[in-house]
Amino acid sequence: MFKKLISIGQKSKADKSNDAVKAEFLNVPVQLLSGFIDDTRMSVRDISSYSIYAHLMKLDSGTVKEKYRATCACLDFEESDRDDDLRRGMVLFERYKNSPMTGIERQVFTEFSKAGKSNFDKACFLAFHALKSIVGDKNYQKVDNKLMWARMDGKAKTISDVSELSEKVRFFAQEYQTLKIKRELQENWGLIYYAQHTRGFYVSFKMDLKSLIREVVKRKRKTIEQLRLNQMRFLESEVQRELDKLEEKASHSKKK
Repeated sequence: MFKKLISIGQKSKADKSNDAVKAEFLNVPVQLLSGFIDDTRMSVRDISSYSIYAHLMKLDSGTVKEKYRATCACLDFEESDRDDDLRRGMVLFERYKNSPMTGIERQVFTEFSKAGKSNFDKACFLAFHALKSIVGDKNYQKVDNKLMWARMDGKAKTISDVSELSEKVRFFAQEYQTLKIKRELQENWGLIYYAQHTRGFYVSFKMDLKSLIREVVKRKRKTIEQLRLNQMRFLESEVQRELDKLEEKASHSKKK
């Protein structure tokens, strides 16, 4: 099964010209990231099967065999055990409906499907796609470490404590390892990151650093202004209550 993930890109340019347009990304549920460090082979298989089934379900015409062939061409997978792919893909597709999704660049998936990647490389792969699942279609998003670690571990929701993480991901949840991963993502994965004087940190895949900082500063100003207005309203209400009590007391005194 793992063999089927060898890219059709190894074919000659002449053969490629006859293929369908290739998909640039594999959009998959974050739960399929679970166990990626421990058993990359199985994770790759699940991502592949899910992607094949999800894509095939969008095709309107043709037999199952024809749809499968067209899907493999689009996703740049070699055709293999069609029944196994679709059976496994259907189970995963039904299991993870309405799940947070992440987009894995097809070229990156091919690279990480091969042996030879270190656990740190795999942790960077997980962190990058964990953050992508959090940012989604937004220009930027505020994140905290716990949610990032949770998504790295294939969890849809955040964690309360690192003890909830798998052993391998827990190792990379150490402060030094987490900082090292963030640095690697900024230097070699194109992550835009800002964490000065903030709780948590801000990330973007669309904006440059200056633009991200501008948005964060604007957001801070709005937050400060909102806090000021809330405090003013609270004090106004407090004063009003005190005045009401004084008026009520004066009213009682007159009646006596």
